[in-house]
Order: sequence, then structure tokens, then C-alpha cells
Amino acid sequence: MKTVFKLEKCYLKKGDRMRENGFVRSVDFMDMGYFSSRKKAEKFMKQYIAEFQDDDTYAFFLTENVVDGVRYTTRLCRKSSYSYTADGSLNDYSDVATFTPYYGRTADRIHFQVGDIVEMVGYNEVQLCIVAATPRTVEECQKYQELCTERLRKLLHREPTKREITHDYPLDDTDDTYCVLEHYGDGAHEHPSPVSLFTPTRKITKAQRRLLLSLKQK
Repeated sequence: MKTVFKLEKCYLKKGDRMRENGFVRSVDFMDMGYFSSRKKAEKFMKQYIAEFQDDDTYAFFLTENVVDGVRYTTRLCRKSSYSYTADGSLNDYSDVATFTPYYGRTADRIHFQVGDIVEMVGYNEVQLCIVAATPRTVEECQKYQELCTERLRKLLHREPTKREITHDYPLDDTDDTYCVLEHYGDGAHEHPSPVSLFTPTRKITKAQRRLLLSLKQK
């Protein structure tokens, strides 16, 4: 299957002040090129970092997209995605392709826990949030598979095939997400991909920490 890797730089907008009591900063994205492999994209990224040590870089995002045989949509189909910190270190990745089942993350692949304060990158901003739920684990997803298998046994009156179980399985790439609570309160939350969450890159004030921790308790 032919794929292409798209590299983007996420950078803080110069001159923009932090908004909403310091919870939000404005960011933008710059296309840095398309590459035939992840290795080539990472090499280019590291060369860029070495040559241009700009203070406005927040992170880098790398998306592997299928270029042939895409179903159901005219957009490129994502096969995997990666995020990197400003120094080029791998932050997190998702190898669950679009439209494919999600079978959970192992414990070592869940970098944040409930109650952790994180920075979430969105379309044009990065904001402080608090983790309310982590991605489902491998063990939790296995239980879903068992439920699907048992349901199909009763429905079909026979042992279901692997294909039938996979077709009935409800979790897909959109379930490889965290749940985070936003500072707005009143239940405001998002379900970001793991590649969108980062360890805070700036000092968190006592007031910010107190507000976010109070959301977790509600």
C-alpha cells in the first residue's frame, strides 16, 4: 500500500498574548514537505531544528496517508500519525489507521493518567487541560471482543467467524483518544488523539492548577 508522510511544524504566533487567564495560546501550522518514509521526514526535521533554532516552534506533526485505494472519503486516508516536541523527540504516536478497529493501548503506551495537567494542541491554539479519562487498554478492548463474540453466538446460533466479530466490533480509530476537561467548566471537554497532548511547556500558576483540579472533582 503506497503512503506518503506529511510533516508540519506547529508554532506559537509571535506577538499574540496568552488568552483566557493564561490557559490558551495561539498557534499556527506550516507545511514542511512530503516524504516517502518516516525516517526521511525525521531526518529533515532534525536538520531543520539544527539549522533554525527558533523559539516559536512548539511541536512537529507527521501524518502517514494512503494515496491509493481510499474508500468512503475523498480526503487522504490516515494510516498512522506522530507528534514530536520542539527538540525533535518523539512525543506520542497512533498506529490505528482510519476505518480500522482499535484494540487498545498497552500500559507503556498511555503516557498521561487521570488528573494530569496537559497541553492540548487544536486547530489554532494550545490550551491547558486536565485528563479525565485515558484511552482504553488492551484488556478493556478484549472484553469488548468477548461481548461481540457472545452476542453473535446467540444471534447466529453458531460460532462466529473472525471476520464477523471484527465487523461487529464497535471501536475504531476514533476511540484511540483521551478525554480532557477544559478550563471553561460546565462540562466542557474534548476527546483528543494522544498525539495532540503534551507535557506542559510553561509554568502553571497555582490559580490555574487549582481551577483544573476542581474540575476533576465535579
